[in-house]
Amino acid sequence: MSNKYLIVGLGNPGRQYENTRHNVGFWVVAELARRHNLSSPTSERKSFVMDGMIGGKRVIAALPQTYMNLSGEAVRALVDYYKIPIENIIVIHDDLDTPLGTLRLRQTGGHGGQNGIRNIILHLGTQEFARVRFGIGRPKGRMAARDYVLQPFYDDDAILAEQVRAKAADAVEAWLKHGIDTAMSMFNGDINDTQAKPKTTPEEDLKLVQRAHELAPNDPKPLEKMAKVYRRLRQLDEAAETYLRLADVHARAGRPRQQISAWEQAVSIRPGLVDVQANIAKALETQDNSKRAAQRWLKLASYYQDSGDHAEAQAAVDEALRVNPQHPKALDMQAHLEQVMNPES
Repeated sequence: MSNKYLIVGLGNPGRQYENTRHNVGFWVVAELARRHNLSSPTSERKSFVMDGMIGGKRVIAALPQTYMNLSGEAVRALVDYYKIPIENIIVIHDDLDTPLGTLRLRQTGGHGGQNGIRNIILHLGTQEFARVRFGIGRPKGRMAARDYVLQPFYDDDAILAEQVRAKAADAVEAWLKHGIDTAMSMFNGDINDTQAKPKTTPEEDLKLVQRAHELAPNDPKPLEKMAKVYRRLRQLDEAAETYLRLADVHARAGRPRQQISAWEQAVSIRPGLVDVQANIAKALETQDNSKRAAQRWLKLASYYQDSGDHAEAQAAVDEALRVNPQHPKALDMQAHLEQVMNPES
């Protein structure tokens, strides 16, 4: 028997499945590979395989390429080739019956309806292998489970899923170091209730929301949180750029009010985004909000005036007066600019 350990993350191969709920096993293996600098993936025995050391143990980390329902074919091939004892196997998989935000480590057990685990049990001829159940919860409403598992996480769920991914990797490390019993006592349950954990730093929060955005690039929530974290870090250019990306997400989804709000956040940080300032004013006009449109043109005029560009300031004031010919502040600014630009008249 080999003294190697086999870590298997379940999922489906292909970019179309990369960020789906069904592929959380792949995510955890990728996190372990990153943390411990495992070897580059090679194609072997129906899997992508990486090897290296984790906690002083020689490990084989595998991503079966057989698709979820035939995972057992790849696992059996690896077990036979490397002569891995059953007690040295751990499988990480999604679990519908475990709430999102919860981990369940098990030393043994049935498949619980998870077809990848079902196939592994069939091919190994035993269910006496450890597994990490990564809770994804069940779909709300009438969505079929098979459709639900092939969708990405959305909104705050995407951020929570990234936290669970990190905690699942911690759990596998604990299994290797302390054994399954200790790992179960440390990690079973809601990830926020398992161990006392210091408050996360802004840098840690940023990594979480960046990963959540990668998982669901058309979801506005991670971008909103990302922009706020950048502001906490005083990385204002990055915050403004993130708000512009958020505006694009809202635009593609047909949410003009939210798009305008994101633009306004960007220019509150960087007033020099003059094209965005003009876009806000024009968008407000299309919504028949002449009052706010005039105010926005005047904010742009003030920016140009403070920058010493009186001609552009005058052009912005002209736009404000086009929207509202009797706007008192616009009239005052127009008179002031005329005096500045034509002092002898």
